[in-house]
Amino acid sequence: MKLHEFTGSPEEIGQAYGRKFNEQIRKNIDVLVNRNCTPPDPLPLGDPDFIKWVEDQENIIAKNWPWLIEEMRGVAKAAELEYRDILMLNLRVWQYGFYAGKLSTACSSIAMKLVDGSLANTGALDDSSDFYCGMVKISPEYGYRYISFPIAGTSWGNRGLNSAGLCVGASSQILQGLKRLPGTMCADIANRVILQTCATVDEVREFCRKHPFTLNLVCSDKNGDIFASHCTSAGLFEVADKPPCVLTNHVTDDEIRLKLHQQGVYNFLESKTTRLRRGRLMDYARNFSGKCRAEDIRQYVADRMAGAPDAICPSGNIVLTYANPQSEPDVMWIAEPQATKNEEWIKYVV
Repeated sequence: MKLHEFTGSPEEIGQAYGRKFNEQIRKNIDVLVNRNCTPPDPLPLGDPDFIKWVEDQENIIAKNWPWLIEEMRGVAKAAELEYRDILMLNLRVWQYGFYAGKLSTACSSIAMKLVDGSLANTGALDDSSDFYCGMVKISPEYGYRYISFPIAGTSWGNRGLNSAGLCVGASSQILQGLKRLPGTMCADIANRVILQTCATVDEVREFCRKHPFTLNLVCSDKNGDIFASHCTSAGLFEVADKPPCVLTNHVTDDEIRLKLHQQGVYNFLESKTTRLRRGRLMDYARNFSGKCRAEDIRQYVADRMAGAPDAICPSGNIVLTYANPQSEPDVMWIAEPQATKNEEWIKYVV
């Protein structure tokens, strides 16, 4: 997998990024923003609620992290596109109708102890590879360097690792009807800010309390600490701070589900495999936490299991990640299942 590196000011990073992926960004705008897709699914561009939502999201970013707006403008300038199109791409406007999350088929995250007592954080990103530009390394003038996997044209963060030794694993979910707190933001932008500005899981926890968004997170740092949470637009629901912990694409605790139901959720949409995958990873963790080696767990999450529904690496997975910030604080191991053999893990330095 090729690592695409961008360095400098927000505008410089944005322009280099926009030039590099000009063609892919245009395709993404055409399909995801202009909605030239099958079947046609136009955005409610004239809807006052939609217009206000876009303005509110832009204001949240501009108020708190104005350098992201500069980066987006740089992307638009270099790609010769409208800034508003790049902004709407960043905001996942194509999912506006159920903005509490995105129903991902098979994203998984697990943090568990290895035989040497250090903490491994590994898992899978599941999505259509049609929209992604591969692995990106950002070295900004402000904040930490990081590696992640954005949809081309966005300033997003996804699964990733930063130069402070903070590892982020993410899985999406849908909470239909959830009453969102003021200041609720796009989860992908939140992930980017976390990777660029947070060094420890304590800092991630505080960020998530201050800036609500909907996403399942499993984070670990070079101190061996863990933050595993159902981050939601109605508040933070932490589920574990000690290994092993596993999150896939659903709410794992019935008491939390009740609280979310009381906050308006009328339908907890789940993929068919999310509980099977979490069950499989929990079983592995309980049997092998503190007993397995790095190569053991990498091999385990990469096993396609002949297409079994509980496989951590089904056909849709585009990226597998592994990091151990305690033993290798600046290293992330990457596998690209759709392009290479599952067992081909490559070492990258942030």
